[in-house]
Amino acid sequence: MKKLCCFVILNWSLITYPSFATEVPQQKSSIQELFLIMGMEQQMKSGYEAMLPLVDQQAAQLNLNPSAKEELKNIYRSWFNNDIDRKEINRKISKAYEDTFSEKEINELIAFYQSPVGRKFLEETPRLMKIGVRIGMEEARAKEYLLNQRLQPFLDVYSK
Repeated sequence: MKKLCCFVILNWSLITYPSFATEVPQQKSSIQELFLIMGMEQQMKSGYEAMLPLVDQQAAQLNLNPSAKEELKNIYRSWFNNDIDRKEINRKISKAYEDTFSEKEINELIAFYQSPVGRKFLEETPRLMKIGVRIGMEEARAKEYLLNQRLQPFLDVYSK
């Protein structure tokens, strides 16, 4: 009888005060809606694709032939597809969004990303990320000699 009474009271409170029942899950579902609109899964894949020039650089340093270079890329691909827990990443990023944005702000972000400029932003972001990575790598390569100048005294002391 006590269980039935608790069940009725709990269900009555959820019907009477729906915000009590849905406040946190609603925000989480809004965040998931935002992630769906943002193409969060595709963004993660684009992050992997943006990393491939580093794999190419590693292959060049190892003087790999094209077959070995592809094998190296497949190792990274397998790691990304099989070992990286994207659900856990999604959960942690969702928590960060939940801690950062109010429900109202999440809904405003959803509205923005559904707007023409928001959709364009989402469409262009992967390409712009690749450009940014390329530019950053080019600048790093161009200034690598300066890093080596700074590293050399350190290596002279600690590599003995």
